[in-house]
Amino acid sequence: MEKKVEILAYHGWGINKDFWNKLASVIPDSIPLKPANRGYIGKPFYPRFDADTKFRVVFTHSYGLHWSNSAVLSKADLLVIFNGFGDFHPENKSLNAISIKGLETMIKGFEADPEQVLNNFYKNCFHPSEFKAEIPSDLNKELLLEDLKKLRNTRFPLIDLDFGSTMVAIDSAEDKILLEPRGENMLDGHYNKKFVKVFENEGHALPFINPKDCWSYLCSIIPIFERYENNR
Repeated sequence: MEKKVEILAYHGWGINKDFWNKLASVIPDSIPLKPANRGYIGKPFYPRFDADTKFRVVFTHSYGLHWSNSAVLSKADLLVIFNGFGDFHPENKSLNAISIKGLETMIKGFEADPEQVLNNFYKNCFHPSEFKAEIPSDLNKELLLEDLKKLRNTRFPLIDLDFGSTMVAIDSAEDKILLEPRGENMLDGHYNKKFVKVFENEGHALPFINPKDCWSYLCSIIPIFERYENNR
């Protein structure tokens, strides 16, 4: 059967491609979700859209937007950004100071005790869930620290991105990593079709913790997703 929809997905800092497993489990089997892997845990992997794909979708979570492949983004018909950001530090002055201090503490701590920093990060990332992430033995500590330092000055100017027809920003109101939703500001100024959604009482790892509501929302605004859902 000819493929109609295909999803490439890029995870955030400190985790790997398995982050997308729960969301993939609620998506119809006829829509393949192909997760990329940065290489923090396991070997790096950068998927591509198949030639017969008619509707190309990219999912990014957090820092995933920044290491996703620009050539892939340029071919996408839809970009869905889960708890993403252009600049890591928020514009609000008081939150900006808290964010800068927190990042520098993480960088200094990671150089001394990577596992402890990751444990603290996972606790905040998966808040308010009680999910306990295990520290794997095959960590690429050099890459983790390198990307952590990039957050000091990272910037992703979506306004300069010439791609696709639709953008969706999905944020969490209780995000302990970004401290405030960024979707509205990130998509401000775009003249393509766009949607911004904030999930209340949810944290940074939203698509992992609450995949059903994420997929239901996407089906409600993206007609081709809804058609596939109805044809299960």
